[in-house]
Amino acid sequence: MLHFSPVTIDDRETIQAFFYKSVFRNCDFSFSNIFNWKHLYNTTFVVEEGFLYFRFQTLEDLPGYLFPLGEGNLQQAIERMLQDAEDRGVEFRLYSITQKMFDLIEQCMPGQFIFTTERDWFEYIYLSDDLISLAGKKYQAKRNHIHKFKRTYQWEYLPITRDIVPDCMRLYDRWCKEHGGCYTEQSLIEERIATQKAFEYYEPLGLIGGALRINGEILAYSYGQALTKDTFGVHAEKSLYDIDGGFTMINQQFAEHNCADYLYINREEDLGIEPLRQAKTSYHPAILLEKGLVRKKDS
Repeated sequence: MLHFSPVTIDDRETIQAFFYKSVFRNCDFSFSNIFNWKHLYNTTFVVEEGFLYFRFQTLEDLPGYLFPLGEGNLQQAIERMLQDAEDRGVEFRLYSITQKMFDLIEQCMPGQFIFTTERDWFEYIYLSDDLISLAGKKYQAKRNHIHKFKRTYQWEYLPITRDIVPDCMRLYDRWCKEHGGCYTEQSLIEERIATQKAFEYYEPLGLIGGALRINGEILAYSYGQALTKDTFGVHAEKSLYDIDGGFTMINQQFAEHNCADYLYINREEDLGIEPLRQAKTSYHPAILLEKGLVRKKDS
């Protein structure tokens, strides 16, 4: 049995060392995502014989694992996880698996697993140049929103620092009120906990963020961190809906100021939320990263 431990802020360097070497662009391999949401998924990890393993509980209270990261024998790593699941008396499930990951599994253990994709988990990955320039006819509406924003408001873009974190949290609470309050739905309760963690541990997590000061107030922000050498992951973006063009403007400004050195920007899943799906699609992703579930054929 693998001996998993809860993820703590002190584990960042150990875990991040594996992420830096990863070629997978999915947002699951982000230390800030794992740390900020561990309260919801009971995420644990272990490093054994050169591989990093994660075990967690899904929202349906099902145990699951992530793809093991390491440079050793992948077949042995998968077999360790299979044995761990058997020892615990649970079905083996690998979550957030991309086609590339499944191909690697098939190469070393052909015909033993079933891979099914889940549309709500697909991630939206954009060319950073597209989100910065918004060039071409397909982005005309976005440019119009930005032009109107600039005509309407006195604004400035500034990096998120400890000094403005309280302002960002106040904005988050105002955003919650627009959605009926932070404590009315379980999803909002969980998101608020994750947001508080992100800002409380902002520097130790290595987060990078930016905000818009509009007419003297912080009324939009975005933050995230690098996923791979060529991909930056945007974890959060907030603006008030009565700020005309606020979301479009923070999206473009954050890409320009914080993501220009990366080829891609990953803006994560839509979780099956239709307005979110429409918004993410409207930016024309270069890659719609398919993800799904891997299970044993005989399970």
